[in-house]
Amino acid sequence: MMPQNRNERLAKDYRGMMKIQDRPYLSWIATKGEPPYAEEYLLHVKLRTYVLSVQSDRYTVGAVHRCTVRVTLWDSYPVMAPYVKMLDIPPVFHPDWYSKGVYSPSEPWRPETSLKDYIMRMLATLCGDPEGFETNTPANYKALDWYMKNRNDASLLPSDTTELTENSAEETAALERAASSPGEIVDDHPFG
Repeated sequence: MMPQNRNERLAKDYRGMMKIQDRPYLSWIATKGEPPYAEEYLLHVKLRTYVLSVQSDRYTVGAVHRCTVRVTLWDSYPVMAPYVKMLDIPPVFHPDWYSKGVYSPSEPWRPETSLKDYIMRMLATLCGDPEGFETNTPANYKALDWYMKNRNDASLLPSDTTELTENSAEETAALERAASSPGEIVDDHPFG
């Protein structure tokens, strides 16, 4: 069932994001909006993925093990898809990612899709699963060519075999309690 208004949707998505908070492959912080009404997230991803860089005037595909991704929920969200941009230079090298680091999923956005599910699909692209990328209208044709040439090379693809699991109900509840409780008071003496 779709929430009736934007704040309900943002709160529902925030609760869903708690299921993938502090995982071995991901941690995140809300950077805009007061939780649970977060409108922007900064993701710290710990997965091996490929990037395209320039070395000695040649393009070279190499691996990185960490990256930072910003997820923005514009005012038109959930009608419009989340805007997902990799902040690292060089950005990810994948058929579902534009060369400037913007995610373009192979499946069209549906407003009923949860933010957590959308993020999990995006994370799967970073793992380089050769079965899950767009071949008809890719965002990055050079990446598509490279993936098609190397799709049967088990030493290259997938780039990361980490299982993208979720927190248990107990772990999620503990994270929600921690997020809603005030921080520790370090010094209660007045300044001056």
